[in-house]
Amino acid sequence: MPQPVTTVVPFSSLPSCAVQCGPLYDANGACVPPAAPETNEVTYDNCFCAYDTLQPFKQGTSGVCDSPCAGDTGALSSIQSWFTSFCDKAAAATTSSSSATSSSTSSADTAASSDSGGGDWLSTHWKWVIMIVIIVVGIVGIWVGACIWRRKYLRKKDRMYELGKGLPSNIAVNTQGNLVGPGARDSKYSNNQGMFMSSGAGLTEKPKKERKKWAVTQRT
Repeated sequence: MPQPVTTVVPFSSLPSCAVQCGPLYDANGACVPPAAPETNEVTYDNCFCAYDTLQPFKQGTSGVCDSPCAGDTGALSSIQSWFTSFCDKAAAATTSSSSATSSSTSSADTAASSDSGGGDWLSTHWKWVIMIVIIVVGIVGIWVGACIWRRKYLRKKDRMYELGKGLPSNIAVNTQGNLVGPGARDSKYSNNQGMFMSSGAGLTEKPKKERKKWAVTQRT
């Protein structure tokens, strides 16, 4: 029969009669490899403490190693005290391990939930993207409108400049082609207002010269 690879019971530190206690050997062999799956020491210890034939030790000194330790109440008390202390430590280690595992699982679940709920960058910053797009479109629209207005303004300014050539500094031409200013009523300029109007109104047409016809007389 294969020997256990792990020894739960510290026989060397227990009374000599414990070596002859069959239930201790049976529990040790059943709870460690190769009889049990290979795992951690906490699992081995809990299995040992829960073994059926060792349960009387939780109530007192009798019922487990009575035959090999017959008449030696001190040995039985020592073995039972070790079993009780050992199982209390195993239970505490199980609780601590369970808490650590639960905390680790909770942290992992929280991280996974955060990762799955976070989404990509665009889904979490779409409001900023929309705001930036609106700002860019607004700036482009203002720039285009300013360019169009400036072009119209320069065109009007050039036209007014052409219309106002040759006029004194105190006379100007408004957008309707009329003279304005202190000297605008002066006949020298007001009679020629038509020259500033694009339709050519106010210009007088000169009469056409008629050609004289030569009369041919018949010679006699």
